[in-house]
Amino acid sequence: MSRSNASVLWDFFTKDTTTMKAKCTLCGDFYSYKTTTGNLKSHLRKRHLDAYERVASHQGVILREMRSTPTAESASQPPTTAGASSITPPADVTGSIHQFSQTTAAPRAAPYPQQQRMDRYGTARKISADQKKKIDRDLLDLFIEGYQPFSIVEERAFKKFASWIPGYVLPSRQTISNIMIPALYEQTKEKIKVELNLIRSNDHIKLCITTDLWTSRANESYIAVTGHFITEQYELKSILMQCSIFDEAHTSANIQEKLLSITNEWGLRYKINFVISDNAANIQKAISEIGWKHYGCYGHSLNLVVQDAIKMIAINLEKIKKIVRHFKTSSSALEKLLKAQTIENPNNIPKRLIQEVPTRWNSTYYMINRFVELKDFIRATVAVIDKNLPIITNEEWQLFEELKKILKPFDDATRSLSGEKYMTGSAVIVMTRCLLTACEKLLLENFSPVAITVVRDLKEGLKTRFAGVEKSRTFAICTFLDPRYKMTVFSDQNEAQNTKKRVQEMVMDIICSESSHQEPVASSSNQQPYDPFSPWSILCDIVGTQHTVGTPLSRSIKEVDTYLSDEMLQLFDEQRKWNCPLKWWKNHRFTYPHLAKLYMSYGNILATSVPCERIFSKTGLTINERRTRLTSKKVAQLMFLNVNLQDN
Repeated sequence: MSRSNASVLWDFFTKDTTTMKAKCTLCGDFYSYKTTTGNLKSHLRKRHLDAYERVASHQGVILREMRSTPTAESASQPPTTAGASSITPPADVTGSIHQFSQTTAAPRAAPYPQQQRMDRYGTARKISADQKKKIDRDLLDLFIEGYQPFSIVEERAFKKFASWIPGYVLPSRQTISNIMIPALYEQTKEKIKVELNLIRSNDHIKLCITTDLWTSRANESYIAVTGHFITEQYELKSILMQCSIFDEAHTSANIQEKLLSITNEWGLRYKINFVISDNAANIQKAISEIGWKHYGCYGHSLNLVVQDAIKMIAINLEKIKKIVRHFKTSSSALEKLLKAQTIENPNNIPKRLIQEVPTRWNSTYYMINRFVELKDFIRATVAVIDKNLPIITNEEWQLFEELKKILKPFDDATRSLSGEKYMTGSAVIVMTRCLLTACEKLLLENFSPVAITVVRDLKEGLKTRFAGVEKSRTFAICTFLDPRYKMTVFSDQNEAQNTKKRVQEMVMDIICSESSHQEPVASSSNQQPYDPFSPWSILCDIVGTQHTVGTPLSRSIKEVDTYLSDEMLQLFDEQRKWNCPLKWWKNHRFTYPHLAKLYMSYGNILATSVPCERIFSKTGLTINERRTRLTSKKVAQLMFLNVNLQDN
């Protein structure tokens, strides 16, 4: 029995009455329509969302026409308020005509609450499909950036709020989760693939990745991989390539397989120039066996230096932790501490104590800093609390004051190197030298013997963990190509000269590569015959018939020397903010064309795995108590959108 082609659904399918199958005109797949067209609509929903929305919109028009047709039952009902007939009924794409008929079968004694709200401002108007898309897109940000559960659209308070949007009907929870989020995910993924094509098509653009593993509160392991590269417009771009569940054993072989799977999916395995991760042996082994250059997170290593140096004062720090713990757990004690801070100055905003978190960088410094800051209030409060709390001696208070001063440079360095919107690879050599110099200056201070020992241990830890950092070719080239530093920050001038020679050789290789791809010179048969009496011919004989451009080596030496003799970029601008080397290179890309291309290959390198740390912080917010039923696949989609849509 043949079916009518009245439905707009058949605009996207061609029937085969012999096999009772329909061919999708968009992709060519075949689906049966013998018993129902539901699988045809399901195909459009999963593969061709624009076509599916057109079908759903068309069906919504039919439903409104059915609703406007009076029935014997509805004719006996009193008329609704003005404008009620123009209200668009819920046209959720997951709904069905059967569901609608069930709704209209029962008499309506009163208009919809939404109609009542619209009547306050006049007759409700229908919104266009484009307007609905924009509102839907903003709605998705509640779940992507606001970490709200999908069930919020079913809550009475939120539905009441949304009813104030004229003509807009909230999509259902299932529509958001199963259609809208996956569709936006695929759309964003395709957009990023187009952007990453620039990396594959440009030999000078490279990708630096950071990776890390994390376990959620649901005891599920996740792996994250972020990518960082410089565009042809000299902008540093960061993307989340994947944040997904990793339910296998954390062996180097499994990690290696996962990293290759992620990078191969994007087609970027052979474009990676550097990998940053923590210092775990399994990750380091996995990366080295792939053949990528690897460096342990600078921030993580710096934190280990500090933790090793303060082990000798663990007993003193334990006193602080115990006192802080008491104020964290006792509401009455906390109230007394907060009140003590406002006695002399009622307008003063009271502060709370900070507890150390071993896995959080610099948390010991923050704990000591706040403890010393509230010294007088703590002593006054502890004196009136009837608790067996540790007694802090005057010598210990002095030690904590000194530790506050000693650890501050390490906090400054960590925060400076934790950025992902600017190049931090060039700061590794700089910060290491600055911290060593800071330790040398601190040793000259009139500190207590214990504090002096801590400083010595910090200095020794820096030398041990960052030994030979200037010998790292990658970080040395990053530093050399930073117009704020060049060769001035190297403590070992031999390494500075070696880096200069490497850069000259690399520039020479770029010049040779360009020369081999240049078009051959036009044939001389097309030129005018040589006239020995022409002034131009005589001039050519004087200056030479061919313009001498020099050898690739001489050209590279000249370009590098000119770059070094050029005025250095100031560290800070007028607002005391770091000057950006990216902007400098964008303005000088024609002055130093080959060095600019080399910078494009090295300016993307980061020093820490902070991008992954931030991903996992957001993942922890995504998997909250109201979203415990989220699947790992949905978590991966939400995190991908959270990071990669942040600039939109």
